[in-house]
Amino acid sequence: MQSTLDVVCRGATRQIPDNTLYPTGELRPMFNLHSSSAIMMAIIWPKGINENFPQDETLQYLLILCTKVGLNTFVLSFWRHSILKSLLGLCSVSIYVADVLLVCAVSGAWLLKEHLPTSTSMCFILAHGSAVYALLPLPILIAGAFDYASYPNLDITRSSRSRVVSYCIMVVLMWASAFVYTYHYTDTQPIEIYKDKLRVTVCRVHGSTVVLQFSMQISIVVSLILLLHFKKLIGWLSRANKLAELKSTAFVPDQDFPYSQFGGCGKSEIQESSPPFFVSLTLGFAVNWAPYLLMCLTCTMVGFVVPAYASVNLLWMACANSVLVGIAFWFRSDRTGPYSKFPDETCFWNTYWHLSKGILPTVDKKLPTKLYIMVHKPTMPFQEI
Repeated sequence: MQSTLDVVCRGATRQIPDNTLYPTGELRPMFNLHSSSAIMMAIIWPKGINENFPQDETLQYLLILCTKVGLNTFVLSFWRHSILKSLLGLCSVSIYVADVLLVCAVSGAWLLKEHLPTSTSMCFILAHGSAVYALLPLPILIAGAFDYASYPNLDITRSSRSRVVSYCIMVVLMWASAFVYTYHYTDTQPIEIYKDKLRVTVCRVHGSTVVLQFSMQISIVVSLILLLHFKKLIGWLSRANKLAELKSTAFVPDQDFPYSQFGGCGKSEIQESSPPFFVSLTLGFAVNWAPYLLMCLTCTMVGFVVPAYASVNLLWMACANSVLVGIAFWFRSDRTGPYSKFPDETCFWNTYWHLSKGILPTVDKKLPTKLYIMVHKPTMPFQEI
């Protein structure tokens, strides 16, 4: 009996077509659990020609998940100051905890393989885990967008305790909804597939279409915007680097005053041929996230399919966070200004704000805060100074 798989590789994951030949010989459609996922097969028990010595693939999956936890830990190391101040940040923390629990579950399945069939336990873990991870990205993106649309001045220093409590409630509700849905609709039964003399036990797992499409669309948009200004990119990057060097000594006003009170950017050195604000923010995003987006684009082009329990990670969450913060900053820059402490520690949004305005903060940095307000807002009553 043959399956629709032409090649079966040990320890690999391969995407399959919509119609799959089951061991019983019945041809049935392979349905999508939900629109945000793509179904694929994970090989968990290849028996090969010699069925007396089957090879357990549990350790390979454990290695993949441990690598993911290590990557998540690295991302947390540079996101630790603001990660608890936004909904996307708390969702990222919950994903980190879920990854650790998934590693513990796979480790338990491997340790108890003498008492519990590995194919059954691993299929249960991988099927439910991938289904839950495949469901989460879309509601996380939508909720994160609404969060930043209502965030006070995009400044984490203004985040209240009640806001954090509401984040925790929303995170719990999202995870609970995903668990309930997958509990009723996930197929965790292992399947045996035959190819010539090779027999393998596989499990249906889910990939995240949302993560794939998000990365692809962002890559295309960023590439098109930067290609339209290709000839000026080197000069803009050079000026952005100079601005970054001045950042540590530049003037930073008190957070107690909204940006609108300063009357704009103030008196500074004006540079010629500054990029439009949206292009400047796109450049700031691309400088940090181009390698990740290029990796996602390459994997898609070569047909490398990644299950949701691997693709939904903190690296993607941090990238999505930067996208949403950048868009929110673009819409609210007139009220926010460059001096807020943004809920994103990856992109230097204030530097690229100055780049778009053609400003070098070489004069304002020398002024005390109150004198700065008096110079740039001379109509203010003296008693307010």
